[in-house]
This record gives sequence, C-alpha cells and structure tokens, in this order.
Amino acid sequence: MRASASLPLLLLLSLVLLRCGPKQTTPPGQLPADLSRQVDDILKPWNEPGSPGAAVAILKDGEVVFTKGYGLANLEYNVPITPSSVFHVASESKQFVAFCIVLLAQEGKLSLDDDIRKHLPLVPRFDHPITIRHLIHHTSGLRDQWQLMAISGTRLDDVITQEHILKLVAGQKALNFTPGERHLYCNTGYTLLAEIVRQAGGQSLRQFAEARIFKPLGMKNTHFHDDYTEVVKGRTYSYNPAPDDKFTNSVLSYSTVGATSLFTTVEDEARWLRNYETGQVGGPKALAQMQEFGLLNGGKKLEYAFALNIDSYKGHQRIGHGGADAGFRSYAVRFPGEKLGIVVFSNVGSFDAPGTATKIADLFLTAREEAPAAPAAARKPGASVLAQYAGSYTNPEGNPLRVVVEDGKLQMDGGFGRTPLEAVSDSSFTAWGGHLKIAFEPPSGKGAPSPALTLTTNEPARYTRYQPVKLTARELAAYTGTFESDELNERYQVVLAGDSLLLRHRKYADVPLQAVTREQFSCPHWWMGNLLFVRGGNGEVTGLEINHGRVLHLRFNKTGQPLPALRAATPVRALSASR
Repeated sequence: MRASASLPLLLLLSLVLLRCGPKQTTPPGQLPADLSRQVDDILKPWNEPGSPGAAVAILKDGEVVFTKGYGLANLEYNVPITPSSVFHVASESKQFVAFCIVLLAQEGKLSLDDDIRKHLPLVPRFDHPITIRHLIHHTSGLRDQWQLMAISGTRLDDVITQEHILKLVAGQKALNFTPGERHLYCNTGYTLLAEIVRQAGGQSLRQFAEARIFKPLGMKNTHFHDDYTEVVKGRTYSYNPAPDDKFTNSVLSYSTVGATSLFTTVEDEARWLRNYETGQVGGPKALAQMQEFGLLNGGKKLEYAFALNIDSYKGHQRIGHGGADAGFRSYAVRFPGEKLGIVVFSNVGSFDAPGTATKIADLFLTAREEAPAAPAAARKPGASVLAQYAGSYTNPEGNPLRVVVEDGKLQMDGGFGRTPLEAVSDSSFTAWGGHLKIAFEPPSGKGAPSPALTLTTNEPARYTRYQPVKLTARELAAYTGTFESDELNERYQVVLAGDSLLLRHRKYADVPLQAVTREQFSCPHWWMGNLLFVRGGNGEVTGLEINHGRVLHLRFNKTGQPLPALRAATPVRALSASR
C-alpha cells in the first residue's frame, strides 16, 4: 500500500511531518532548543558577570514553555535572578486594580459611571464630575501624583505613602482638562481606584486582590506591597547604569498601591495571562470588559482599555501593558490569536522591556498578508540624515523635547531619560516595541522651523523645532522673584546670576532656565521642564505656570517677598550640571 502511494500524497505526508517535526521532538510544555537559544541570545547583554538582568516567561497554547532568569537580583551579594525572583512591576500593577473594579461592578457594588465623589468625598468638587470610567482610561484630567510630589519637594526615593497622595488630591484646585476631553496618562487615577476598592469592597486592595485573584490562580509570590519596610523573600533590587560599566542603587520606598507596587514573579504573571484564556477568575464577561476601549467625549475611540494597550503588530492583535519605577522595568503581552504570552521583568533602568518582549514575539510571529510587509532588516539612515533631526523641539503646550545622535542612532529625551529610536525609514522611527511612533515632517511653510516632529501613542502630538531666544541680563531681571502655589503650599525662586536665570528651591540644587520664547523657559528638572511666565495688564510678570508632561496649567503666583542674596562663591557652571 505504501509503495503504491501517489506522489501528491507522499508530498503531503512529508509536509505534515516536516511541520510537526519540532513538536514531536520537544517534550510537552518545553520550548524547542533552537528557540531557547535565540531567547538566550536576545537576553545575552544582561547575563554578564556583575550585571543586573531580567526574568522571562513564555506562554504558548495554554502552557508555560519557557522560564529563565538572567543576571543578578542583588549585586552586593551576587544573588542570581531566577523565574521565582520577585519584582516590583510598577504600572503593570494597574490591570489588576482595573480587574478588581470590574469584579465589584459585576456584583453591583459600584457603577463604572459613578461620580468618584460618591466613594471618595475627599476629591474636590470640580466644574465637571469625574467618573470611575475616567480614572480607568486616563481621561479624568487629574494632575499626576509623581510630578506633583516632585514639584512640592518630595523626591521619588523618599518614603511615599497612600495618605501623602490622597492629601495631594484633596488639595488640587483645577484639572488639566475637562474630564473625557483627552487621554493623558495619570497615576493619580489608579491610586484613587485602589481607595474605591477599599470603600466598595470593604477590604484593602491588597486583601481584595489576594482573595479574589492571586489565591484562586495560585499566584503564591504576588501581593500589593503596601508597606515599604516589609521583608520579601526572593525580591530583586533595582539599579541604574553608571560610567565605567558600573551600577548604582535606584532606591524605591513606596508604601502606596494602585498605580504601582505590585510584587510578583514571571511565573505568577504567566498564570495571570493564562486566566485571559481560561476565564477561571472573573469569567468571560469580566474579561470582555477588560478589553473595552475608552471613548473621548467626541466619540473618538482610544487604543487603551482597562489598563491594557490593545493594538496590532504584524497583523496580529497585541494586548499588553508595562511599567517603570526606579530601576524596575516590566512588560507583559498577549497575542490572543496565536495563544502566545510573553512576560519580561528587569531590575535595571536602561532595560527596554517592551522592545525585548517584541524581539521574543518575533520568534513566533510572521507577518500576515493583510499587514504591511515587515522590512527585511532594520533601516540604518546615514549620519547626515540623522544629524538633520537633532535639536530642541516643543509642542503647543510648551513641553520640551530633545533629539540627539548617539552611537549612530537617534535618542529622544523628554525629561524622563533617553529613549533609543529604531529606524523604519529615513524619516520614521519607533520605540517601546512599536508602541511609540515618531515621524519627522518637512517644514509647514516658508520660514517655519525644519523639520517638525509628530509623536503618536494613543493620539498624535506635534512638536516643532526651535532656536532659543537670547535675552540680556536686564531683560532677564524682569522674571526674577518668589513664586508660590497655594495648591501645593510650595515656593520657588527665580534669581539672576550674571547673565543667566536660575531656579532655586529649598531642597533641590539650583538649575539654569533657558529662554525658548519671551514667555516660555525650559528647565532641566524632569518634573517641570517647561515654565510659562504670566504677565499682568501692565506687562509685569505676575506668576508662572508649569506645563509639562502630566501636569498642565499649575499656577504659581509672584509674591512680594524679597529674594535672598546669591552666594558669590556658588559657581553657576557647577549648578547647571544638575538634573
């Protein structure tokens, strides 16, 4: 019978055997050896002696097929990272908070369209109500907690508590924008969601999530870390790179939960990703709710659901979220159509978690016919092409952005550290695993700065290049004074040192202010990189606004308090190096 088989049948049989061969030679629940080696190659830079590193878990067809640790969890004691190492996963925490809210909504203990003051009367009464749904989709208009704390003199490596943030919220005098008008990522909203879980669920977020999510799914090494003094076995510590291939400690002392502070492992996170397939916790209805997109007031649909970014990569639906605090970097992503899940956690601030997860995904995914063809290799524009894009940019709200060329690649710095850009074409670039898209445009008209820059995440933001204006010492003197915020009960001073303006604060080093226009100045502090001076009817400066990142139109009024004399021994050049 076999000898007489037709050629087409033999061909078909050969193709089937060839296609199924690797699965037959690999034990169930284990990644083929060649793919394992390729994952190791991707993580090789973080598996060097004396280096922090990362942990990876891969889920395929409902099975965990790969887990591995690379590098060190603790540099001082040479403790290696393993799949069971516990990481602080920063904003990856948010989807668990959103899931708790969905469970409470299903039980009728709250409505997603509730005014949040129904549960949290401490929130000020603004002109327009803020709903739970606004908090979930980052459309509330609330100012971001981390920036407000930094502006008010709290360093992010200080001890930060839940009460601290709630007091900041209670003191907010205005919103960044009308709720529902735009999407602007806001950590404050998820801290408030944690408090709504406490009010509506009768338990702390930590207790509720433990009982309703972590324990049922067997996530034994997972908890919301609400006490920074708590000892956690197997935890990793976070680091930042330093010169000469060294590292520094990146301290994290949070006793706040909601926007952040989930402690977990890649093994446990894989169990969470599997729940999206099985529905063991929450069931199909809750899981469908988690993937419901946010809508703006005008009806525009976001790519952001319940703490999940949902888009397409190579024609495959991609659902993920990441996080970054101190030196921790995290990203967990699913490709539902391929039953593929990837978890990457790291303990070093220079690690690109979304980009690394995307490289791993590329080992499994092929571009679908309906998707644009992927380039055969990454583009490498020439030095002259890259050089034309380097410079200073600003958007209509005044947020500054620097583009520089370093190591033959473009690097973007928006005040939160540099991000390498991957070239798609000579004028188009991506970052963060394709979640951020950057396109350089020709000038819009005669005399316009060239080129312009468009950034796209959930919505496009257009930046134009500028050349800083030159002001004389006499002109700069008009900006000096003491400026106070009644919202934060905080003050800054603008002082003249020679022919430069300095920004002075009781806790921070003096830093220089650089004129962008006659009203707008850039500042090297990441929390207030753009200052807009406000003038009265007589033309005199009466105040300034902070318009930067996730805090807009925060007003500081000029007071009549005299300025202290500058210490002549303080060198301006030393101060200007501070960030």
